[in-house]
Amino acid sequence: MIRRGRDACARLLPLVLALASPAAWPVEEWEVSAGTTGVLVEDHRVPLVDVRVEFAAGTWMPWFREAHAEEAFEIQLHDSAGRLRRRADELALSIDLDAGARSSEIRLSCRKDDLRAALGLVREVLANRDFDRGEISRRKAGRRIGWKASLKEPGFVLDQAMARQLFERADPRREPLEKPRPVLADAERLAAARDALVRLPGRVIGFAGDLTLEEARSLASDLLPPASDAALAGLEPALGPITPAAARPTGQALRLPRLTQAYFAYGRESLSFHEADYPASMIADHVLGGHFNSRLMVALRHEGGETYGAAVENGGGHEPGPYALTTFTRLENATATEQKLRAVLARFHAEGITEGERAAAAGSLVGSRSFARQSPGQLLGEYLWERRLGLPHGFKDDLSRSAASLGLDDVNAFIARFYDPALFTMLRLAP
Repeated sequence: MIRRGRDACARLLPLVLALASPAAWPVEEWEVSAGTTGVLVEDHRVPLVDVRVEFAAGTWMPWFREAHAEEAFEIQLHDSAGRLRRRADELALSIDLDAGARSSEIRLSCRKDDLRAALGLVREVLANRDFDRGEISRRKAGRRIGWKASLKEPGFVLDQAMARQLFERADPRREPLEKPRPVLADAERLAAARDALVRLPGRVIGFAGDLTLEEARSLASDLLPPASDAALAGLEPALGPITPAAARPTGQALRLPRLTQAYFAYGRESLSFHEADYPASMIADHVLGGHFNSRLMVALRHEGGETYGAAVENGGGHEPGPYALTTFTRLENATATEQKLRAVLARFHAEGITEGERAAAAGSLVGSRSFARQSPGQLLGEYLWERRLGLPHGFKDDLSRSAASLGLDDVNAFIARFYDPALFTMLRLAP
């Protein structure tokens, strides 16, 4: 029975790899106009269309922060009469405007029959200069209240402490975890920042769903105002160096009133996915804390009942970020849980993983890629992510395959280098 099951899995693996292949999901790309690219993932199974309009600046860029472009971009749906939001409601349409680290994006999904009206609304939003002053006031109050509330959240306090261990104050990777800057109330300056942002070259208009290439080209042709020729300074992410392990403490005790549990983050800096060791880290992280029967969950939940949850949290990506083994427990059990958390890492570092663990992790990493390709919107989002970071199409698939192809000795050699407890800081939060 076991052999037949393995044979069936072996026969299915080529199909799984084929479904995960970028070649199975063609993406069309064309030049809409100078500074603007169009992208289409065509899928006629249902009469729905996803739209993503991406602008080439985000929160990691000095100009973006100094111009208050984040709040300028996100407030433009709020006109003083509420007409734009009513129009979205009439179309049963949800428009999301989000500023990310390297880009800002408008996202919407709608029935194909409503697409022209929805894109007309997008044009109106991008031309809106009548920002609701009441919404500006609400955002000022919300930012102040949100900051005070976050200081009472155990997860936020641990994340803030870890970021402060790793990054300089001016590093934008710390920005979301520090006291926010005041909201700009000058509507004219906000409109000017928005106008500059949406005219930056490097824009992308993406469609996914029930559209032909001819239809997509037509719809994209007049969606955005012309791109600007003017150069702006401060459009590169201003990341600083990471504080080396030798300059970081081995532990830090944190306090928060009225807690009923103790919380832990045992961390260091992560890898970026450009580093040669990143595929090995994918296998190692899955075994250590990436599923219900991981090393952390077995030691801290299944065997001892210390906690309901224990995991690896990896904040890295294109650049290194925080990396931590995390868990929580009842107060009277805090010392025992910390000892077990340390012991899991020490054993992992000293002994590595087994061939069975490696094989299971490899299968999970490759197999899970199919879940990222269930809708045309998912495919479009991943393609835009790859394009924004200058990565080849199918980058995540290639990473998973690279990880799955590694031998046990390669993974364990990486574990011996990266998971040295001397490189980690234990953060412990208690009342």
